[in-house]
Amino acid sequence: MQVPPLARSALDRDHAGRIAADAVARALEQPSTRVIAVAGDRAPVRDGALVRLRPDELPASARHVEPRVPLSWLGRAPAADGGAGGVVLSLLVAEPFEVEGAQWRSLREVGAELDDADAGAFVQAVALGVWQRESHHSPVDGSAAGFEESGWVRRDASGGAHFPRTDPAVIVAIHDASDERILLGHNAAWPEGRYSLIAGFVDPGESLEAAVVREVHEETGLAVADVRYLGSQPWPFPRSLMIGFECVAADPDAIVPDGVEILDVRWFTREELRSGAVQLPGPTSIAAWIIDAWLER
Repeated sequence: MQVPPLARSALDRDHAGRIAADAVARALEQPSTRVIAVAGDRAPVRDGALVRLRPDELPASARHVEPRVPLSWLGRAPAADGGAGGVVLSLLVAEPFEVEGAQWRSLREVGAELDDADAGAFVQAVALGVWQRESHHSPVDGSAAGFEESGWVRRDASGGAHFPRTDPAVIVAIHDASDERILLGHNAAWPEGRYSLIAGFVDPGESLEAAVVREVHEETGLAVADVRYLGSQPWPFPRSLMIGFECVAADPDAIVPDGVEILDVRWFTREELRSGAVQLPGPTSIAAWIIDAWLER
């Protein structure tokens, strides 16, 4: 089954393995263990593959650049026989360091080019790192919260456990009843000529389907029906889960962009999109995956 580019993964997260208090320490004793270093949303890439360093290849300075964040458990790489292989850890660093023959590349840039194993490990390391960097204190009482379970849980002074946060957002392909046109919008933050699908965060207490109907109406003025799920992928910029849908506009001419977030909304035919008349989303995004699927059908 084809899935969006950042939904691909071949890593066994091995939850049971990571919950032991000494899981990372024991992993560092194994010759098969590898470490993915991450600076923001960048990691070293060499010859089209994510660089996985042996622990002894890490510069001494890199080990302490993010002193509050430990080496963290991502999972186990797939073995040649199909089983679980060596442990893969992540290390947050404040700045890239020299890795022979490699360039530090953004997940946005190369996520779609990497194989399933690298794409899954990279997006997981970036997403976990965002939470680790931004959640040093308890959201309940403000006390300092230390790491447990190999970097996946924080425990505050009162004993409360806190887990990585994910913000769900819907992203929607709206087409007319004939399926000959798709609706794309121009966001106020984008350069001139860039268009993409309508998207927005899910409100508390709201279903995904209800969020689709509400967001589309808020940003375009359109009423939609026949909401259908397409697929999802993580988008750790900083902590979203993009959930793709398509739907049909009941009255395609009733367009009223909100004028604040969305400045322009237009219907496009397949021929117009193929002509390159507008700038479309990059290949790492689920928006590109949805638009490409619509173009091909």
